This record gives sequence, structure tokens and C-alpha cells, in this order.
Amino acid sequence: MLPIGEFSKVTQLTIKALRIYHEEGILIPDKIDKFTNYRYYGDKAFERAKIIKDLKEFGFSLNEIKSILEICKDDREVAVFLEKKLKEIESKIKEHKFLKEKLKLYIENSKEDIKMDENFSVVEKSLPEKFICGIRFTGIYQEVGNYFKEIYKKAGRYSTGTAFALYYDAEYKENDADIETCTEVKKEVKIEGLNCRKLQGGKCVSIMHKGPYANLHKSYKKIFDYCTEKKYKILIPIREFYIKGPGMIFKGNPNYYISEIVFMV
Repeated sequence: MLPIGEFSKVTQLTIKALRIYHEEGILIPDKIDKFTNYRYYGDKAFERAKIIKDLKEFGFSLNEIKSILEICKDDREVAVFLEKKLKEIESKIKEHKFLKEKLKLYIENSKEDIKMDENFSVVEKSLPEKFICGIRFTGIYQEVGNYFKEIYKKAGRYSTGTAFALYYDAEYKENDADIETCTEVKKEVKIEGLNCRKLQGGKCVSIMHKGPYANLHKSYKKIFDYCTEKKYKILIPIREFYIKGPGMIFKGNPNYYISEIVFMV
């Protein structure tokens, strides 16, 4: 048998840890000198210490190790707990990967926001009237892309401009937003299932936005602040032009999407 000091060296467990394991009842010395209170450990304690050290390195807490050693009689029973721990670790890896990508995107977007603040500001201009074809629907904002597919399927040969959307609500709507997806066309046309007409032009304020659509609210704030300062009355619908965005097949990098927000005033 080995005294606690030598046992500490061969097991690579500190004397403090060995005393805690003794107090918790998970690694009992084979002998305790009644005069010196020195602890002595034999071969079985050495094997048990190895198991405890492995479980500790696998990330099990002291209470979990205690429970495992109380329940398990052989390696096969321990393996059940190891498989459970493996699944937990795999789950955490997925969570961390997701968090990593989210953090990277946040950092990239923050850099893009700085560039946008430097390069893009609110401007005033005049828009000409134009012929458009659109589909108006009530739903969620994320459905916009689906309606563009239908528009280009029916009116693609007449289309001359960038895809855009008209938003008829003065406030944010969660499930019942009033939206019209549109494309500019060469001339006045009639196509079944599409609302083809002339869209009025006039004075407007606009801002270019570079980056994911999820960050559009930052550009919206800038343009709303501008209109408030200028005491402009904003006319509904608000227009969003998607100058560079996801294609029908390839989605591209959202950091390079370019949109233009237009308020008619």
C-alpha cells in the first residue's frame, strides 16, 4: 500500500482532491493509521482513482461521479453514462457552432454598419412614374420572395427594373402585413393574376442599405429621423427596392445585399 503522498504522485490527483473524495465516500483509503491519521491506498483504490480521474476529465461533476460509482458495477454500465455525456457534448458543439456563426455575422454586420454610416446617407430626389406589375397579399414579410417568383414567371419578359415591394401599413405587422411585390415593366400590359398599372412618381427621400434584410431597421430609423427633422409627411405605401439580393437558385452572401428604402413625401 502507498501513503497518500506517493499515491497522489502515481494517480496525479492532489492530496486535497484525495481528501475530498474520501469525505464524499467515492475513494476510501484501504487503511488509516490510528495514530498519525495517514491514509494508505492499495491496488483497488488505484484502479478506482484512475476511473475517477477519467470521469473528471470527461467533464463529469463530483456529484455525477459519485452517482456513477454508486450505480455502476463494470465498464459496460459506465459506458451508458459516457454515451449520454457524448450526446450532451455533441449538442453543445452544435450550439457553440451556431453561436460562433451568429457572433461572426454580428461582427461582420457591425463592420458593414460602420461602412454604411460612412457611405450611405438619406438623399432627396424625384422618381418618375412607371408601369408596374404586382401581386398584393396579406401575410408575413418573409413571404415576399415567393410572390416574386410568380411575378417573374408571368411578367419576366416585360420586366425592365429591379424587384421591389410596396408596404401599405404605417406600423409593423406580425402576421397580417399588407404587402405588394412588384416589378417595373416596359409598357402597359394586362396579365392575368397580376395588378398591372402606372405607379405615381414624385418627390421622395431615400437611403441605400448594404447588408442583411434583418438589419434594415437601422436604415429605416435614419430615414424616419430625417423626415421628422424636415417635417415631411410620409406617404403610404413605403417602397423597398432590392437592387442586389438572393437569386432564385443561389442565395449569395447577405452581407453584400443592397436595398433602397424610399419614402414618398
